[in-house]
Amino acid sequence: VTDDLLKNDVVDLVFEGLDTYADVFLNEDLILTTDNMFVSHRINCKENLAQGPNTLRIHFYSPVAKGLAKQAKSGHTIPAHNEKAPENKQTSIYTRKAPFHYGWDWGPRLVTSGIWRPVYVEAWNHAAINDVYVATKTIDKWQATMNAWVDVEILNTGNYTLSLLINGEDIGIRKDAGLRKGKHRLEIEFTLEKPRLWWPNGLGEPWLYDFEFHLRRGDTIICEKSIMIGVRTVKLVQKPDTSGHTFYFEVNGIPVFMKGANVIPSETLTPAVTVESYRKLIACAKSANMNMLRVWGGAIYEEDLFYQLCDENGLLVWQDFMFACAMQPGDQPHLESIKREAEYNVKRLRNHACLALWCGNNEIMYGWHKWEWQDGLDNKITQHLWGTYEKIFHNILPAAVRHHDPKNSYWPSTPATINNNLPDRKSGDEHDWTVCFGQKPIDSYWENVPRFVTEWGLQAFPSMQTIRTFANDDELMLDSAVIRHRQRSKLDWLQLGFDGNDLIKWYVEQYHDAPEQFEHFVYLSQVLQAEAYKTAIEAHRSAMPHCMGSLFWQLNDCWPTISWSTIDYFSRWKAAHYAVKKAFRPVIVTVKRINSSVRVYVVSDKISAFDAMLQVKLMDFSGKTIFESVKEVEVSPNTATLLLEKDLSLLLPKDKAGEKVFDIRLLIGDKQIADNMLFFVKPKDLQLARPDLQYRLRQTDKEYLVSLVSDTLVRNLCIETPDPDARFSDNFFDLLPNQQANVVIKSSLPGLQKKDLVFKYLNP
Repeated sequence: VTDDLLKNDVVDLVFEGLDTYADVFLNEDLILTTDNMFVSHRINCKENLAQGPNTLRIHFYSPVAKGLAKQAKSGHTIPAHNEKAPENKQTSIYTRKAPFHYGWDWGPRLVTSGIWRPVYVEAWNHAAINDVYVATKTIDKWQATMNAWVDVEILNTGNYTLSLLINGEDIGIRKDAGLRKGKHRLEIEFTLEKPRLWWPNGLGEPWLYDFEFHLRRGDTIICEKSIMIGVRTVKLVQKPDTSGHTFYFEVNGIPVFMKGANVIPSETLTPAVTVESYRKLIACAKSANMNMLRVWGGAIYEEDLFYQLCDENGLLVWQDFMFACAMQPGDQPHLESIKREAEYNVKRLRNHACLALWCGNNEIMYGWHKWEWQDGLDNKITQHLWGTYEKIFHNILPAAVRHHDPKNSYWPSTPATINNNLPDRKSGDEHDWTVCFGQKPIDSYWENVPRFVTEWGLQAFPSMQTIRTFANDDELMLDSAVIRHRQRSKLDWLQLGFDGNDLIKWYVEQYHDAPEQFEHFVYLSQVLQAEAYKTAIEAHRSAMPHCMGSLFWQLNDCWPTISWSTIDYFSRWKAAHYAVKKAFRPVIVTVKRINSSVRVYVVSDKISAFDAMLQVKLMDFSGKTIFESVKEVEVSPNTATLLLEKDLSLLLPKDKAGEKVFDIRLLIGDKQIADNMLFFVKPKDLQLARPDLQYRLRQTDKEYLVSLVSDTLVRNLCIETPDPDARFSDNFFDLLPNQQANVVIKSSLPGLQKKDLVFKYLNP
């Protein structure tokens, strides 16, 4: 510490994140005791510092040992659904730290301790701007009415001026105030003329303004603070309709179908996440046409960079508070810690344009009523636990949002329906696990579509390149110890000894002939997951405006594993991510089969109607046309429109169903803007022929172009290169006979040759 530092009026020691129980000593003086991973601490330490060397010592305590002591003191066990071990000693609920550190059905149990966010010294004089909150009140084409609340701390009583510069320009927005020593909140109301609005991905530019607040005394700037602000309004709309109640997000006055995924931390050891991994994650979401990510409640309140990247890329955020699949203790210190956590994180994140919703918890209300948590508990304990639930999720958390971020909505628990009841698909949001845990067929996604689907998914293996990072050649089999170890989803409630690998195998065998080779099984698991994600998204979007959101589980992994993710730990795309990218395009055509009839829909996110040409064709796998129809259509804006219904019974004898494909194209002039295909039998019943696949490879500037053509239909064509991180413009696609497909490959591998390409497909 220098003498100049000590000359400042205030010297603060800031801890942005300590995980979790710790005593902090500065020059052996105890200055802080912590018990919550999710809050920061600012300590005025000037009196504890000496010029020259100073010693900062942080003593961490075992979260498990602390939890066991609290559990023993409580006298009863509190249900903690996803903490599988140690049995009857689940301690995660007693500690405010990342729940997934205690294990989940996609990640290992690694209960960490340590410094997980920066520690630094911050010094200031005279006054400080401690916090800023900016809200857009109203917007139209001509102006936006705005409010800013600025929290200042004053050391010297006097007259001060708060001014706002926008994109570096002083446009005369200021407030004069005589302020006494102490803390104050100053409010500025102002209007932006002809504002540039912030829009989600696909609807417009996510424009951000640079708001710079200056606090002056006389002509001298005492302190300043800059934040990036998106001018937008986001509203959760729930109003009665013929089905129940709507559940949709209205952005800048426009209802928007939410297309996206749930995210988990990108690292099990949380601080190991890098700037590059965040950039890759958000880039993968944006390139797959997503406009919303859900930060799930068993994880962490993400780093500032995550929300900054969402702001910049137009990705809205459904933000859970960090509670998942477990009840909570009700002692006063625990509740006070939760209150501090809520207030800190709401204030930290509230200015981000991406923030769309605060959600109280993940599946706790549902679990309490549906997962037998109350079994074995006496009436007094159940009343206490439910009373604690209501205190946290109906009082503490909504109060934090109401007081500190009133521009955004609060939703107590997901999934739920109106008035905090269990989900019913008529109102509220749903976690649809009928496919996967319910072992329903993939086509059941079309049945009884919910209003907003916050979770759904199906597992698949990552690529063989990723599997080989944790398994040797002699371990490449479904029952090897390491492959079982990397599968964290234990499903004894379906069948004793059953796990996620067995469920993948069960689903694969419903649709495909049992594969003999492990590598082929891995490929089929990805093909099946892709088909499930394609089907679900098309079913959800075709049900607009009844359904207005589809967030699949899950986007990413926290270690190399077998899970529901569409991009693996190394940011490598599974087949499903290519399917998601297509299914989330701004305009898609979908086809629903009902017995011998087909219904063709067009779904458009565009806010204006447009004219197009619908072309449908029933053909065999050699390309012979059996039926064709071309018609002019008007595509309605921001909804799903039924364009065609056709009975194919006379054209499709049952004994020929495995030889035909229904091809749909939507065109504007000569430009194809959407396409899709429908097969009439399961993949294992298709009468596929061995293809004569011709291809050529050309290198362009930092890219490779592969052109392919086949004499027969090729199903689920996968291209592989020696570069495990190569990115393809398309992959795992169906190639129609005698029609050329072009695929762009981006690879850091120099000199890729034609012989380096490997092709996989369902054909013999």
